[in-house]
Amino acid sequence: MKSFLATLIFLFSISIVAQETSDKAQIEATLNNYIDGFYQGDTLKLKAALKPRLYKFGYWKNKETDTYDYYEQLTYENALKMAQNTKDKGKIRTETKMRSVKVLEISNHIAAAKVTGFWGLDYILLSKDEGKWMIEQVIWEGPFEDKFKEEETTTTTTYYLIRHAEKDRSDKTNRDPHLTETGLKRANNWANVLKDVKFDMVYSTDYNRTKETAAPTAKANNVEVSFYDPRNMNSKEFTEKTKGKTVLIVGHSNTTPFFTNSLLGEKKYDDINDNNNANLYIVTVTGDSKTSTVLKVD
Repeated sequence: MKSFLATLIFLFSISIVAQETSDKAQIEATLNNYIDGFYQGDTLKLKAALKPRLYKFGYWKNKETDTYDYYEQLTYENALKMAQNTKDKGKIRTETKMRSVKVLEISNHIAAAKVTGFWGLDYILLSKDEGKWMIEQVIWEGPFEDKFKEEETTTTTTYYLIRHAEKDRSDKTNRDPHLTETGLKRANNWANVLKDVKFDMVYSTDYNRTKETAAPTAKANNVEVSFYDPRNMNSKEFTEKTKGKTVLIVGHSNTTPFFTNSLLGEKKYDDINDNNNANLYIVTVTGDSKTSTVLKVD
């Protein structure tokens, strides 16, 4: 009986640790999306990180008086405008010295974290709804000071992974069909959804349906579509070539989640249902930290 109870306690403890680890990874992904939103002008990542009822305010150090002055509230709408303005003016930041995230506390439904950015230091409160951690409130102080920096981090690489759009299924013998009209519309919509992301590279498997899905986004970013072998994903050569870049990868219902898992180094996502062409996986790699977010874009 004692052995049985000990086993139950052990399994329960493992379950709690696994849940905390999962929550921590999700929160870190949200925090990295938050930073990238402001650093890279990426409104899509910012929308994935912030709740519309966001309440953010802070204090800015006056160099002349050496005191901190109250800085007005930043609303959700103005945060998105700020990110868009960063992109429009080409003020995208690529350095990672002034960047770190740290999860401070995780409860059942709320969590606390600390973020260091070029503007200074943020203390952040998050909440969890429908299994997703998002930012509710932020209080910050600036400007950035060396004492905020916990450690120097390496280059940040961001991968966006999608499945090809709807293909023509009229000829069952055709192993390389083109997109349908609906599929072509979705391909163009991807370019619209991702318009605030500046892609350095666009990858596709060498099939009509994936190439046609990748084409509008590649054109919008003035880059050529490169091809990859789905049987040799996330090779050392690919990782080195894409390091520090923002990359779109177009694949299939099985290769897209598999590639995402390969980038993360863990089996996190299952194959995509055959009737689902809307998943968007975002993987952020900063040093040894690897985080991911999945969105559904209909």
